[in-house]
Amino acid sequence: MSKKASKSLIGAFLVGALVLAVAGVVVVGGGKFFTKRYPYIMYFEGSVKGLSVGSEVVIRGVKVGSVKSITIRANRKDFSVQIPVVVEIEKDKVETGAVETGEVERDPYKNLPKLIEHGLRAQLQTKSLVTGQLQIALDYHPGTEARLVGGG
Repeated sequence: MSKKASKSLIGAFLVGALVLAVAGVVVVGGGKFFTKRYPYIMYFEGSVKGLSVGSEVVIRGVKVGSVKSITIRANRKDFSVQIPVVVEIEKDKVETGAVETGEVERDPYKNLPKLIEHGLRAQLQTKSLVTGQLQIALDYHPGTEARLVGGG
């Protein structure tokens, strides 16, 4: 004769399985589910062959974000083409502040416009010669004029 299954034992097993599943998602995802990201749009006029969703956005070799979408926009009047690339910059990856006082600003919406005023520009760079993969590199090019598109 078999025993009846204990309801509390089954419940404990289900709770344990749920805890393990959540822990697995956090470990495999590297905690990126909980990272705040700030979207930006960059426009490129030339070919973006080799750039793909998931490509890195780096500042002087430090990964600060990734590409989220790539589309194409053609002007009906003159048939010129722009390629809007949506990137997401991770919070706490770009800081500005005074080293002396320890005051640090970590909000990319406040930091990046200041850095753009001082010459921060985006350009496509080859990440791998073998595969032809591209990344978006942000670096300082003082004396160059920023080409801003749109009103906001």
